[in-house]
Amino acid sequence: MPFLALAIPQARANAPSVPIEADGQRHEVVIDMQEIRNQLPERPQFDPAAPMPVSPFASFRPTFECRPIPVGEYFARALAELVTPRSACALSAYASNAELRTALAEILQFHPHGKALAVPSHILAAGLPSLLCDEPEYLPGTLAALSYDVGANSVRIGRMEFLGVDHPGEAEYLFAGESELAFLHEGNRYAPRIRQDHAPILAFHYRAAGMPGHTALPPMGYVDATRDQTQLSDFTAQLARCRHRDTHHTSGRNTRHSASRQPALSPLDAMQNGLTCSIL
Repeated sequence: MPFLALAIPQARANAPSVPIEADGQRHEVVIDMQEIRNQLPERPQFDPAAPMPVSPFASFRPTFECRPIPVGEYFARALAELVTPRSACALSAYASNAELRTALAEILQFHPHGKALAVPSHILAAGLPSLLCDEPEYLPGTLAALSYDVGANSVRIGRMEFLGVDHPGEAEYLFAGESELAFLHEGNRYAPRIRQDHAPILAFHYRAAGMPGHTALPPMGYVDATRDQTQLSDFTAQLARCRHRDTHHTSGRNTRHSASRQPALSPLDAMQNGLTCSIL
């Protein structure tokens, strides 16, 4: 250690020095350092008339573009996602339609135009007034809800009229719906017309009931009403199977609805932020 303490000053004392002379005789390193300037490389002037270079990947550009989903379509997809069971006879995520409407309102906040959308008004526009009823028998995928919505639609399109009733209510809608659904059995010549006129309503409640072939999410999950051969007995049989399964597995406890099973909201989900992207 004493040797190092003496060696360092000795090295500094014997270090060569660069003499500073006149400008013409200065060391070349010193001259080069003084000539350095911070200069940006020259860029060619932009000519608007000149043709733009075409990228070899230009044809793929539309594939990578993200487009905003129209708020109406976004609403329909969100509703389908919320009511679609995760498996056959799966437990419903919402104990009431009020909870379902609240979840819809929260999800719509992710869409740029969702805040201006009134959930009740859009539910009526979708032909699903049963979602505004908070009684448990009107949950999506129940026979009462299906009859209610089909009946309301039959009144709307003018097929059913009630003399002396200015504003049809629950009783009228249920009667009209049951009358329409009575045609949905094998061999009935009016069944295709009923399926065609009430296609979105039937598809919605078939989906919510977990019927096989009706649970694929949109846009791929839409069923062609002209090819659909589902009968009312298929729907009621599905409800009976699920009711029997619930009774068998719950042992008297009502666990059909569980708020803890509500799907988590994620602002990173393309379904929830109003964007859909197609990536190769």
